Amino acid sequence: MKKVAAIGAASVAAVLALSGCASSAPATEESGAAASSDAPEGLISPSTVTFCIDPEYPPLEYYENGTDGEIIGFDADAARAIAAHWGLEATFEVTTFEGLQPGIQAARCDIIPGGLYMSETRLEVLDGVQYMQTGPALIVSAEDDTDYSEEADLCGLTISAQSGSENATIGEEIAAECGDGTSVDQYPKTADTVVAVVNGAAGALIETDVAAADIVSRSNGALRLVSGFFPPSTQFGMFLAKDSPLTEPLAEALQALYDDGTLAEIAEEYNLDPANLQVG
Repeated sequence: MKKVAAIGAASVAAVLALSGCASSAPATEESGAAASSDAPEGLISPSTVTFCIDPEYPPLEYYENGTDGEIIGFDADAARAIAAHWGLEATFEVTTFEGLQPGIQAARCDIIPGGLYMSETRLEVLDGVQYMQTGPALIVSAEDDTDYSEEADLCGLTISAQSGSENATIGEEIAAECGDGTSVDQYPKTADTVVAVVNGAAGALIETDVAAADIVSRSNGALRLVSGFFPPSTQFGMFLAKDSPLTEPLAEALQALYDDGTLAEIAEEYNLDPANLQVG
């Protein structure tokens, strides 16, 4: 395997542009609307739906201008569509990836709109409604000509992954199987996981497949996607507090938006395959 050379500052900046920097302060879309008769019971505010979101994960959720401006992406637009389905408007509570689950549990928001796997561990403490088939993907340096075909091929590498993610868990399981010489470096932001591979601090990145293609396309040729390394083995879900009164209304709203083609239109806008949408 070829060793990855360090890149210049300009290239690092380009890779960092993959994702905006999440802020600890909430970014909101204010609503002056009164409560709608279509709104479900149990919302934090009767006039809005509050979504916890980490807007540094294109094409699912990210800032329009890189680090500020409107929050866009499939999940963000789907969140707005859910709120509109209930006759309300969406408010976004911006947090880090690791702050999403605590945000729900502390009642700072009603729903996490996506970017999280429907893992057994997560479903033990949160309610989830599936909306997309997904799975992990493997990204390596474009200069790395290794023919990766099985997990044992990652033995001896440092694997990069976002902290608190299911991808990090997958990396840790691979490292445990490999034994000494294989490790996982976890970073709070997606951009940091990418730069680790570009600069040679890590030999591979495990990332969700819906984001992986976007990451590689924005890397100016520095990265390549290892096609088919992981099977599409899990689902993305929207999450709520355990036993939330909003769980069934959310499932009904997502089904309605799937049936009328709204979710497919949003997926196509962000170059996602509508065939991967699976609501239930």
